[in-house]
Amino acid sequence: MGIFRRERQEDVGSIGPVGTEPIGSIAARRHVRVAGQVSRMRTKPARGIPSLCVQVSDGTGTVVALWTGRRSIGGVGLGRTIVLEGVASDSPDGLTFMNPSYELH
Repeated sequence: MGIFRRERQEDVGSIGPVGTEPIGSIAARRHVRVAGQVSRMRTKPARGIPSLCVQVSDGTGTVVALWTGRRSIGGVGLGRTIVLEGVASDSPDGLTFMNPSYELH
């Protein structure tokens, strides 16, 4: 089923959808899939290019997703549940995903 499919209640674990890891347990430079709620959004220029910076929290921790060349992403808003997939790296903002794959739930 597609990216726009909502998870059935039995597919959702206590932390997030099946196949995701708690944010508080992930390490940098490892491919992971995490889920949480959007808790902060802002745009910030990076070398003159607009970037969308989204903070995602799941109760165990927080990560940042940064999409370069974007000022917004349709459907992504405060309080929305999102699944991020990619490789996070250490940054001054904490663990940061650069241009991650995402699913909206």
